[in-house]
Amino acid sequence: MNNRALSLSLMMAAFAVFFVWSYVSGIEEMERKKYGAKVMVIRAKQDIKEMDSIKEEMFERSSIPKEFLEPNSIHFENNPDDASLVKNLKRYTGLIAIIPIKKGEQITLNKISEPGIRTGLSPQITPGKRGVAIPVSETTGVGKLVKPGDRVDVIAIIDPGGRKEQKISKTVLQDVVVLAIGRNVTNNAARTIEADFTSGKDKVRSLSEDFSFASVTVEVDPLQAQMVSLLLANGDSSLTLSLRNNDDSDRGSLAPTTFADVWGNDLSRGRAPAGGQGGGQ
Repeated sequence: MNNRALSLSLMMAAFAVFFVWSYVSGIEEMERKKYGAKVMVIRAKQDIKEMDSIKEEMFERSSIPKEFLEPNSIHFENNPDDASLVKNLKRYTGLIAIIPIKKGEQITLNKISEPGIRTGLSPQITPGKRGVAIPVSETTGVGKLVKPGDRVDVIAIIDPGGRKEQKISKTVLQDVVVLAIGRNVTNNAARTIEADFTSGKDKVRSLSEDFSFASVTVEVDPLQAQMVSLLLANGDSSLTLSLRNNDDSDRGSLAPTTFADVWGNDLSRGRAPAGGQGGGQ
């Protein structure tokens, strides 16, 4: 009696599983007819900021009905194996997000781009501001330790009369942001194409650790841009960067510094300070 009841229970369970499978298959077939076959898409695994470099770990795969594909979405009609998928995704790593991409959004070709004009410096300049380049050396560029995003003051050394004792030092810009050092910009996407001497092929080199730069680009207002241009055009002046803490935004009116301020009363009396030259020439 127990064996007959057990057999009946197993048969009923099998029928139930069959009916559930048939129901689910029917719904899937209806969805397939209504929305199309499923495809694999690539979604953002995390929030991706504008101008971020795309990395493999930012991707995740997802299977959705073809009807829900976004235009220009990166997708695969057939489910590729892991090796093939990784190989395909490598084509998109190193590209730049030209707009913010939210977590869960499909990665589309109109949201990413090769580094170029669209991912250059101009989109990062505040509307109403200008970017101007200032030539620097190891000495005038804070040992070339400045980085994009730093904030600096700019000091001009001006020689109005051609005589050493007449030179003045004046802080002409305060708390201006560094947009770029050489060709390395704040989005850290700057890179250059070089010939690989071993293979003869072109290779991409990041400029984030490049210390061969000879200029620093700062963000200023249009009037300040004119001031910098005038100072740079004046052969009797030079500009020096003064690095400040990013949390220090204080600005004040600073009087020019002269040799008299440095040497004190000795210069005004016509005597040279110890180890220095005389005041008159």
